[in-house]
Amino acid sequence: MLLITVDTSPDIGIFNLQKALLLASLTFKKTEILFNTEGSGKVPTLFKGKGFNYIENGDVRKIFKNNISLIIIFKDKLSGKDKKIISKAKKKKIPVAKFSYMGENHIDTDLIIDPSPFDYESEGTEKNILSGPEYSIMNSKYIHFHDVDRKYNKKLKNILVAAGDDFPYKELRKLAETLINTGYNVKIIPGKNFKRFNRKTLKRLYPSLKISGTPESYARSFFEADLAIIDPELSAARAAATGTPAIYIPQKEAGETFASFFEERGAGLIFRRWKKEDYSEILELLKFFSFEKREDIGNSGKELVDGKGTYRLAETLKSFSKN
Repeated sequence: MLLITVDTSPDIGIFNLQKALLLASLTFKKTEILFNTEGSGKVPTLFKGKGFNYIENGDVRKIFKNNISLIIIFKDKLSGKDKKIISKAKKKKIPVAKFSYMGENHIDTDLIIDPSPFDYESEGTEKNILSGPEYSIMNSKYIHFHDVDRKYNKKLKNILVAAGDDFPYKELRKLAETLINTGYNVKIIPGKNFKRFNRKTLKRLYPSLKISGTPESYARSFFEADLAIIDPELSAARAAATGTPAIYIPQKEAGETFASFFEERGAGLIFRRWKKEDYSEILELLKFFSFEKREDIGNSGKELVDGKGTYRLAETLKSFSKN
């Protein structure tokens, strides 16, 4: 049995659980899996129809009554219960893999998984580590669109905006307005703080604007865009996998690291705003993305990320399993 423990508390949200479910459903279909979650009202809904067992805030002694062969931890911060699980796993010689992020929260586990571009070599860490965007957990549709022989449009027309959860609504509205008034077709992937009335307001003001729902995967949206304006922390790997040139608008320090990593490797360009709610300068940057440049940048992205990170992870995790 595989034990996956995930933090779904309100301040974290369900993003880690969604990734854990995707990894489990795509690559561990024949393995019995037990999810141990830390409560959220949406948890039962997400598990519906998946065929996995789950418990909320499970008792450590009861958890280990199962024949566990591998433990995977999808958590940024460990609780006292998590530490007990790790300690008991060591005594029973059950391997533990932990997802980390930007080199944070290293613990004594058998494997560290970090899909960020954090440079572990310069830190001198000697643990077993899988790091870099090639280990990003993605829906299998990204593989499909990565492998398609993409034909780039001669003219830049369709722009996808996925500016992330921390991008203010006023900024999003101004960006959309600037692009639409210049003649571009714009589609938005809203962040989690995007409200229903925000959607209604934008559709009333800009009837041509497309606003995405919540599909199983955004792979097609990325693939169909001539260019994507994105939060690099959340979407740089997705744009790269589909061969879509990107403009990065970092929201946090981690986003700067992601943006620099992908820009240095030719997958996009960083845009830094000098004034809030002023996107006139982004129009100048768009002029850089000629047909030839978009083709080159798109191909550079596809060389960086192939969309197979989920399966790459699964193979390594299976090799670490006790049985």
